[in-house]
Amino acid sequence: MPRYCDPPLMYMERAATSLFGVKRYGVHVNGYTRDSSGNLNMWLARRSLTKQTYPGRLDNMAAGGLAAGCSVRHTMVKECEEEACIPPGLAEQARPVGTVSYTYEDEEGIFPECQFVFDLELPLNFQPHIGDGEVQAFYYYPIEKVILGLNKGCDLPFSLIAEPYYHEFVAGLHRSL
Repeated sequence: MPRYCDPPLMYMERAATSLFGVKRYGVHVNGYTRDSSGNLNMWLARRSLTKQTYPGRLDNMAAGGLAAGCSVRHTMVKECEEEACIPPGLAEQARPVGTVSYTYEDEEGIFPECQFVFDLELPLNFQPHIGDGEVQAFYYYPIEKVILGLNKGCDLPFSLIAEPYYHEFVAGLHRSL
């Protein structure tokens, strides 16, 4: 489909999309808590070493590709349940906060993608658990450590942007070479 809101012209296996330059869509869920003092902490996932893309790297708490015929919200709830064992009733409380569009290239081709990003506030006593094996571990970090890691360029997830640098990040996405 030329735009996400358009009806599809055809259906294609996700693995074949790079051969045709078809944009892929997915969801990313930022899981966080806020304690009584207002301190913000975030759950991050380490991707399984068997994942085809970015094995062993840190990522959002839950993420996954959008399959044909599935809504964005349905996919978000499904990925939360499958990857982090988050009950659907809790996952449904996630709120959409934006999209991140990008194109990357690897040995298999060129991949235009768009990720629908959600924030999910979790109860302080909640802990995600490994579900379908696409995640090998979960980590719980104060937001300051997440921001510090982003600023130093460590392997933190790309859709987590430190607020003071958000404008520069967005401007960089729109810059032409």
